[in-house]
Amino acid sequence: MYALCRRLDPDPDDAYQAVWEKICASLERFDPSQPAPFGAWVHTVARRLLIDRHRRQSRRGEVYALVPAVTPAVAESALHRKERSVAVEAALEKLPVGQRRAVVLHHIEGLSLEAVARLEDVAVGTVKSRLHRGRARLARLLGGTR
Repeated sequence: MYALCRRLDPDPDDAYQAVWEKICASLERFDPSQPAPFGAWVHTVARRLLIDRHRRQSRRGEVYALVPAVTPAVAESALHRKERSVAVEAALEKLPVGQRRAVVLHHIEGLSLEAVARLEDVAVGTVKSRLHRGRARLARLLGGTR
């Protein structure tokens, strides 16, 4: 959940706390008899809260890009991994919101295509299109051949 907040909110610590406060306050509304699993419900609550936070920040003019922290690496390979991670984070920030959410939820959070479709309230085909376009754009941004 923190990784999702880190990727989708400029203040991930505050967002993470707000997400769990919202989830705890909304637990009585979770219906275990529904076909959606608890994890999907949690992601839906988190996604909606993060969207609301983004809208409020946009109206106030507080939107700013996430700048991943770069820590000094002890080994050269650790430094390379960190640099690559920073490059990927920066590239993710350049994706349109729908593509970024699809990529983060599917490839980073590990949700199935169907779960992402339910969370985003779109068809599975739409998720596949967003993933395809998002991966192609990431490849271009990261110096790939696509």
